[in-house]
Amino acid sequence: MKKIYYLMLMLMFSVSALADTINIIVSGKAGGTFHTRSMLMHDTLVDMGYEVNLINAGNLSKAAQLFRTSKDPVIMPWIDSANIKENLQPTKSTFGVLEYTAPVVFCTTKYNQFEAPKIKIGHSASWPIDIFISLEESLGKEVQPIPYRNSGDLVLGFISGEIDYIAISMSKLKKLPQGSCFAVTDDFGIQNITPMKHVLENYEYKNIQQHAYWLTKNYDQSIRLLLSSAILSPDYKNWIISKSFIISSFDFNDLERSQQGAVSWGLYN
Repeated sequence: MKKIYYLMLMLMFSVSALADTINIIVSGKAGGTFHTRSMLMHDTLVDMGYEVNLINAGNLSKAAQLFRTSKDPVIMPWIDSANIKENLQPTKSTFGVLEYTAPVVFCTTKYNQFEAPKIKIGHSASWPIDIFISLEESLGKEVQPIPYRNSGDLVLGFISGEIDYIAISMSKLKKLPQGSCFAVTDDFGIQNITPMKHVLENYEYKNIQQHAYWLTKNYDQSIRLLLSSAILSPDYKNWIISKSFIISSFDFNDLERSQQGAVSWGLYN
């Protein structure tokens, strides 16, 4: 089936296009999501018949610098929350396609929803404090945010019982105790988890999500169709689904959603 899929894709593009080299800026280290996305795109494009050149940046700051200064055609995986440190807000000319969205889940093993007298909640240190200030205002009780260096430490802290609640990306759901997550920042319930809007209707961040997309530079509009096709390839699509991310439907308003996503994560206009 995979061979048939790639054959059909090749028929969609001209022979001259297949001769082009696609340059991918790898904006993260091995084992991370950015790196995985880069390699999935690389492997898929190679299977489609393209020559692909990997430009290893090593970290987000270097990747952003390479993207800004490149005079060659390049593509690069990015996510809205990364704009807090390296502002690469997408524009009509640099936005490729939205790849997926990642909702946030709120979880506890000690209480029923937010019934604790005081909400001690762990989160990744990079998350804006406004998410928890708004939570305190919506609940009308004290919320104590406890930052963790990374999501791995956050999961361990939750499982060990040193924190009562966590707010964490949906992608970590499989690492958490089954049934511990009671709210998700999505309009529809995911894996029997209730949408946050039904748990806390007046919460300002009830729909906060991360938007993962591809930036492009010095390519024409056809690169967007190519990226979309690659993301929908069997291996790439299966990886997105395995992480409990929500794969893009490639809507006309994806650019606006991705721009607004960065504002929700703390980027000031």
